[in-house]
Amino acid sequence: MSTPLISIIVPVYNAEKYLQKCMNSLINQTYRNLEIICINNGSTDKSSNILKEYENKDKRIKVIETVNEGVSIARNKGIELIKGDYTMFVDSDDWIDLDTCEIALNKIKDENADIVMWSYVREFENKSLKKHIFDERQIIFEGESLKNIHRRFIGLTGEELSNVENADALCPVWGKLYKSSLIMDHNIQFIDIRKIGTYEDGMFNLHLFNYADKAVYIDQYFYHYRKNNNSSVTSKYNENLYRNWNNLYGIMNDYIKHEQLDYTFNRALFNRISIGILGLGLNILGCDCNFIKKIKMIKEIISSKQYRKAVKNLKIDYFPIHWKFFYFCAKHNLSLGLYLLLLCIKKIINR
Repeated sequence: MSTPLISIIVPVYNAEKYLQKCMNSLINQTYRNLEIICINNGSTDKSSNILKEYENKDKRIKVIETVNEGVSIARNKGIELIKGDYTMFVDSDDWIDLDTCEIALNKIKDENADIVMWSYVREFENKSLKKHIFDERQIIFEGESLKNIHRRFIGLTGEELSNVENADALCPVWGKLYKSSLIMDHNIQFIDIRKIGTYEDGMFNLHLFNYADKAVYIDQYFYHYRKNNNSSVTSKYNENLYRNWNNLYGIMNDYIKHEQLDYTFNRALFNRISIGILGLGLNILGCDCNFIKKIKMIKEIISSKQYRKAVKNLKIDYFPIHWKFFYFCAKHNLSLGLYLLLLCIKKIINR
């Protein structure tokens, strides 16, 4: 019996500070039959030189040099090159445990699954925090339970709203091992992040999980995600974020209609739009303008037809008290109240 090949796609952009740790975690995997596809996405630092050194000493590594078109395009170029039976994604400033491929591959084969998922560790400069995805030690998703996972890539519903901070904990592609055929047979690609602003991983999984028959969760923390506050929505103002997210919501809505998905997906989309007020508000705080302008910008968002409809349909029963107060302000168009709450939230985030 042939040994399955795992393709690992690594998009790289100006990662010289962390790249060696990432690459060492890949070339030293206990499972050896790998191809490591590194897409150097127009780096202007020493990333290219570092990648070439690794390529010269390990024949499993293939380096592709491209112009900087964003992480989505880089990953899509990697997908075009995969030869493996299974596919993983690893970001160039992160790393994985050395037995990740071996354990994940054994599990996906033993369970005859399409996807294996696992938890991860958020690596801050001075601390590490584990991020738990599910409560049980191992979960098998099929049928209705798999449909619920599929819906979660649109948004949360019901009791899931009691933990809004976990809204997108499941979405990263780097916490999973996929059957390559699932990607290739259905021509699944990443949407250009320049169009939707964020959540390219979630949209990839939304499309992919629609075709899966079985997924398995392993309760282990294989992936180490380097938490960089400079890349978050709260770090600097993005004047295009409001328009980008409207594009994202439009794509999600079209997908729900095209796939004729049930009302729970529409409910999840309403909830995602409502929860998005928080991210948009934090983004506005980074704008280089006075507080009156910021309050006006917040008011424009919560007064728009799309957000009014979403918030009107938002069920806040499961929210903790502070989120109930936040969305009370949103429901009643209290932009000043939202602004003050956002200042408190940003202060807590930046501690």
